[in-house]
Amino acid sequence: MSKDAFPENIIECINEVVRFLAVDDFSSVQNDMTPDLVILAGNDFLPGAEGAFRLAKRKNVPLLISGGVGHATDFLRQAVARNTRYHTLDTAGLSEAEILHSIATTFWGLPSSQILLETRATNGGENGQFTRKLLEERHITPKTVVLVQDPAMQRRAAATFQQTWHGMTPACRIFSWPVVVPQLMLENGKVVFSGPEEDHPASLERFISLVMGEIPRLRDDENGYGPKGKGFIPHIEIPHSTEKSFYEIISYFNSNDKIIKRSIFK
Repeated sequence: MSKDAFPENIIECINEVVRFLAVDDFSSVQNDMTPDLVILAGNDFLPGAEGAFRLAKRKNVPLLISGGVGHATDFLRQAVARNTRYHTLDTAGLSEAEILHSIATTFWGLPSSQILLETRATNGGENGQFTRKLLEERHITPKTVVLVQDPAMQRRAAATFQQTWHGMTPACRIFSWPVVVPQLMLENGKVVFSGPEEDHPASLERFISLVMGEIPRLRDDENGYGPKGKGFIPHIEIPHSTEKSFYEIISYFNSNDKIIKRSIFK
């Protein structure tokens, strides 16, 4: 995808959709609470992973990293290889959880004894199912958890955990935290991420692809992941303004042939 300027209204439409997807109910309370557990669901957004590492270290609480080998694994390996700090790590043959564990222990000073690894999950549903099973097997019963996922997938991750963790005893409150909410802007005629470079996604193209794939997944219709479709998540109310922004983006990209063709239900 070209980084040449999109119209300003399309940039704002993308930013609005991102703000909806990157649901955050932890930032406002993080100074007043210490969670029992931090969960990092495997993905290739390194600023989010770093936020999870910092939080677990600062609050001195366990960190559970979930992620096997899935569609994001190669992207994570590429992100590590391009990173000026982490590029020396050998990620060949490792699961997402193992790669992130290596970063946490090697560069962030987290001891392995503070980290739980779930290395089989290949999608969001399995992140929820397998982390629950791991905690039950270890007889770990957190009452408050902070869940970190790629900002574009944070709302779906929260919904998935809500469904897969339903009925846990004792009940656990899950706080969503995307760490960073990426936003786009125009700079010298190019579309770029605003804010510090260390908070940027690795690829504009991949970021927009993820964002555009999420709204159809969140819908509660025959093609979505809600109860009327695949049943992976509970019903999510998508605001009219978000749907309107989504259709404006789709229309623009389709008419200008700028979006990479990919299955949004992969």
